[in-house]
Amino acid sequence: MNNMKAFLSLHRFSVRLLLGFMVLIGLTTLSAGVPAYWLTRNQLERQAWSQVASAQVATQSLLTAEQERLNNHLVLFSERPTLQQLTRSQATNELQLYLQDFQNQSGLDILLLCTVDGALLAGDSDFSSCPPAENQGVELLDGRPAILVQQVVVDQQSERPLGTAVAGIWLESQVLQYLSAATGTRQSIVQPDGRRLSSNFATTGTMAPVTAVSTLPTTEENGQTLTLRQDVFYTAYMPLTNSAGQTTLISEVALQVNDLVATGQQAFTIMAISTLTVAFLGSLLSIWFVRQVNAPLQKLTATAEKISQGDLVAAIPLVSSPVEIRTLAAALHRSQASMLRALEEKSEVGDRLNALVQSLVEGVATYDATGKITFWSEGAHTILGWSPTEAEGRHVNELFPLSEENQKEFLNDLPPSSQKKQIEVLTKGGQNVVLALTDSQLIPPGSDTVQVALVFRDVTEEVAVRRLRSYFLANISHEFRTPLSTLIASLEILLNEQESFTLTEVRQLLRPTHLSLLNLQTLIDNLLESSSIEAGQFTLRWRTFHIHEAIENGINIAQPLLDRRNQALSLAESPQLPEIEGDPARLTQVMVNLIINASKYSPIGQPIELQLAQRGDTLFVGVGDRGPGIPPTERGNLFRSFVRLASGDQEQYGIGLGLYVVKTIVEAHGGQVGVSDRPRGGSQFWFEIPLRQKDEA
Repeated sequence: MNNMKAFLSLHRFSVRLLLGFMVLIGLTTLSAGVPAYWLTRNQLERQAWSQVASAQVATQSLLTAEQERLNNHLVLFSERPTLQQLTRSQATNELQLYLQDFQNQSGLDILLLCTVDGALLAGDSDFSSCPPAENQGVELLDGRPAILVQQVVVDQQSERPLGTAVAGIWLESQVLQYLSAATGTRQSIVQPDGRRLSSNFATTGTMAPVTAVSTLPTTEENGQTLTLRQDVFYTAYMPLTNSAGQTTLISEVALQVNDLVATGQQAFTIMAISTLTVAFLGSLLSIWFVRQVNAPLQKLTATAEKISQGDLVAAIPLVSSPVEIRTLAAALHRSQASMLRALEEKSEVGDRLNALVQSLVEGVATYDATGKITFWSEGAHTILGWSPTEAEGRHVNELFPLSEENQKEFLNDLPPSSQKKQIEVLTKGGQNVVLALTDSQLIPPGSDTVQVALVFRDVTEEVAVRRLRSYFLANISHEFRTPLSTLIASLEILLNEQESFTLTEVRQLLRPTHLSLLNLQTLIDNLLESSSIEAGQFTLRWRTFHIHEAIENGINIAQPLLDRRNQALSLAESPQLPEIEGDPARLTQVMVNLIINASKYSPIGQPIELQLAQRGDTLFVGVGDRGPGIPPTERGNLFRSFVRLASGDQEQYGIGLGLYVVKTIVEAHGGQVGVSDRPRGGSQFWFEIPLRQKDEA
């Protein structure tokens, strides 16, 4: 089985040669059978479509003749003296009987007598009114297809019109059977929108839209093939018009071509069987011939496979004929000897190079004058994620893509030779890293091409620590300076001009002082909590209390800030909330941070909404604002330390510890925090903590 799979591999010369023979045999067979099959089928189809076209001509002639017959009957009818006498006398009953007798004798489906002003005088009881005078020719009458003719009845004595006679036949089953018998085809009457009104080969109803309505002659291009159950028809369509030349209905002529389809299928089957038979016999002969010719190559192939599997000293057989294969065997002998010598030399160089590279922690890479990587160390693999196999041969700009903020390419941002520089690049996984990098030119042994060697190490954490220290110092100094400046200014005014101020003015000066102290207190509390968290000394003082205690304390602390920004605070809660176990001071700090956060990011004058509810075994607390909202991409880092938000209208300062402290306190209570969008804009910061109901005695 394995030998057979190897023999049938598409990469083998013998298989390709065999496939060439098989394709040649198949093309030869098909070149004779396909044209004959195609010509025969086309001739039969042209004959069938020609018959359809002839049937259309005959159908048109028959319908025209039928309309002429109706005209003749109607002229004879309108000139009868009895009709004129009954019309003048307005003898309705006798006139009705006279019309019925003439209709039965002439084989008409419709016979009506209308007054001069168009009112129905006598005729078929199925009609309540007369059709308009312009309705002549093929018309749709009360939803049924018909051929209508009209004739004015003129009084032979006074030569004045007595009325209008209307005659017609329904284009339905009886007429369609007559047309089918005369043309040898099936017939249908179709509306322009594709609805069959009457048919003698298909059910009425909506059909596929008519794709071709054209004048004669009919061809396959303006007809279509229709399959009904097991029958196949070639159908063509012809417009039917009224006396004004407007297309009112469509005649569908269908020729059953089951025999044509069966003949085509039989011809195709015969051609396929003959082609496969010839191809099979030719393949057997080709296999025998290819195996005889390819036997020497198989011996050399087996030896080459042993060499590729690591047996570099495998014996190469000697081949005497043919000459081409003997030359190939000799060349393979020489290549084997050269390869063994080269491998021995490369092994020595590789051992020395690997020893050097393994001793370096930094990443080392070299690239040539075209920017293609020629060497990539394991240290470089560890830092950037590209293995040596993936890196070698790639352009250096692909392996050192700069961050999105930097529009340059890596080669254009390199430092001068032998100088250090920090460059921010992306790893294989898309992470930003900062590399401390130096480069120098070198000429590898045995090469005249100058290459560049890069030595780099990852200093991302060092840079991050420096940036975080600078960011923290800048923000903490601003956070302390602003409220302290407010305190100093207010106190200086009070000290210098206290005698001229009223009690109300003193209170107005003390209000920003109070707010500044509140901001300082919140900042210091968050700093202390953050420090205790980082030092691993964060603890809770558990006791049983009602959540309203923490909420009311938080509101009282944050109320001055709400008053300054004219922000009302509302509370929606579920009735009869149970007591919980936790640290009320810590949860008060959670409420203060969430309320202040909502106040800062809500527009002035917009309300802050608190929601308090019991959800199963947990207590839900939400603080909603009307701010700009939180983009989904920023929510993952929102509760980390030193992460700040910006409001929609102005920059909000802070050191980014409030939400971090909230998350730590809530999770210490066994709960979770989150943020969600509000239906009418803004965000809702929420937390859930487990309920621990007080044991009842």
